[in-house]
Amino acid sequence: MLVSSTKKYKKILNFFPQLEIVFDYINKNIDAETLDGKYNITKEIFATVQTCQPKPKDEQVLEKHKKYIDLQYVISGKEKIGWKFFDKSFKVLKRYNVKKDISFYSNPPDTFINLKKGEFAVFFPEDTHAPLCCDKEVKKCIVKIPVKYLSK
Repeated sequence: MLVSSTKKYKKILNFFPQLEIVFDYINKNIDAETLDGKYNITKEIFATVQTCQPKPKDEQVLEKHKKYIDLQYVISGKEKIGWKFFDKSFKVLKRYNVKKDISFYSNPPDTFINLKKGEFAVFFPEDTHAPLCCDKEVKKCIVKIPVKYLSK
């Protein structure tokens, strides 16, 4: 997991130069006026802008992806995301759905990440995360980056 601000994204590029296209896209195209919907950044990388309500406590469960890395960027409002490093002892709530690239787990998060406008978190396949544990509406952009893209 990685947490930072778009103000400091250039430091991230020292480690992940492949993400420059993602940050350029966010900085040039994503703001409070961006309509909810799906946006293609490249053939393989896409962004989904969503205005979201907090999830009820019983729906705040950990999720995990295999094919995509999630970059969750807060456009407006505040986001609270639960996090826990995945291990094989996790209790499966919903098995992996290949088409949606997601599985759910009943384990509680170890920690919570609080993000405000302009901040983001990157979740790798070993990171389980429970989004929308916030108290109020949040507008966010979720960028899906194929795992293979960062291994180039």
